[in-house]
Parts: sequence; structure tokens; C-alpha cells
Amino acid sequence: MKTMIAYYSLEGHTEKVVHDLATKIGASHVVRVEPLDESVLQGKSLSSLVSINANIKPCKSDLDDVDFLIVATPVWTDGPSPFMDRFMSTLTNCKGKPFSALIETSIGGGDRALSRIRKTLERKGMKYVSSAFTFEKDVESDKYSQVLEKFAATIHKA
Repeated sequence: MKTMIAYYSLEGHTEKVVHDLATKIGASHVVRVEPLDESVLQGKSLSSLVSINANIKPCKSDLDDVDFLIVATPVWTDGPSPFMDRFMSTLTNCKGKPFSALIETSIGGGDRALSRIRKTLERKGMKYVSSAFTFEKDVESDKYSQVLEKFAATIHKA
């Protein structure tokens, strides 16, 4: 099974977890979603303004040669980062394919972020499999391996 992990990481927490997950599941593609213009990050707390300018650098978004997609994002104002929103809107050849979500948060809001990811990808005809939530403090202290093991098992099962 060819698995792609697409992620956005501002401070490195999500990136750290993604690379550990990629090793555990043998991901065939790891795609970093990056802002086209870093200056929009200066006002990241104003997510609505960032969303307007959430252009991303070109990256793999055609899932023709991918069997399973995992999206990983930190929580921004109770939702996925606007850069992950933009990435998901660019996906092609994804109908009928399974997906999972990895949400990294500092204090919460993960459920609403997951809900938005599910709605976006299910509208594209994708099929939800599983999700996992990691917390910033656990990533910083390397105490997220159990969460990652359980999440990886759901992906292997699919």
C-alpha cells in the first residue's frame, strides 16, 4: 500500500510526529505543505486574514499513485491550519481513497479541526478511517509513542 503523509508544521511539533509515523508505517511519500509567503505568519492569530492569503508552494496533491492519505496539522483557532485547508482543496484523483488525520494541539480544539478535515475530504469522496491527537507538551517530552502506535495500527489495518 502506498501511503502519503501531507503535513504543515509551524514550530516543528507536527513535523517531528510525522517523521516518526512515516518510519512506523513505511510511508511512500512525505509531503511538507509550505506557505508561499512567510510574511502572512506574522499575524497567525488572525486566522481569517491568514486564510485569505494561505497560498502554498507547489507540492504533490495528485493522489493517482497513492492508496492512503494522512493529513497532519496543528490546530489554529479550532481548525486545521489554513495552509492545510488550501492543500486539501487542491487534491485530485482522491475519490474512494481512505484517509486519516493527525492533529497536534497545545490545549485542545482538535475535535473541531478533525470535523473540518473530515467534511472537506469526504466531500471529495474520500473515506475516513481514523484519527489521532498529540499534545505539544507530550511531543516536547517524547511522550507520544503510545498514541502513535495505536494510530499506526489503525492504518496498517486499513
